[in-house]
Amino acid sequence: MKKYLLLFALVFSMGATFAANRGDEHLKGYIDDSMCAGTATPMCTAATRATCAAKCIKGGAKAVLVVDGKVYKIANQKAVLKYAGKNVTVDGKVTDDTIEVTKVTEVKS
Repeated sequence: MKKYLLLFALVFSMGATFAANRGDEHLKGYIDDSMCAGTATPMCTAATRATCAAKCIKGGAKAVLVVDGKVYKIANQKAVLKYAGKNVTVDGKVTDDTIEVTKVTEVKS
């Protein structure tokens, strides 16, 4: 009986750990606009990226997260708007190509 109880406790604790961390990611990249982020030829340089991204987002483009060339849509846009064009680390839940941001931290170069 004690073996079964111990086994049950072990399986339950492992399941709870995996359920708590399921889908949470820690990504490092930069916030860009949806119009420029997917282009093969960069439309701006790293030095002008903040101005360009802010202007495009203000003009109606969506903010996106770019990580090593992969572009993630951002479910909760307001969480990242002030980081347009900046290098960031983002915590959040990733589903397919979309991230729901829970935390954003600017990375100083």
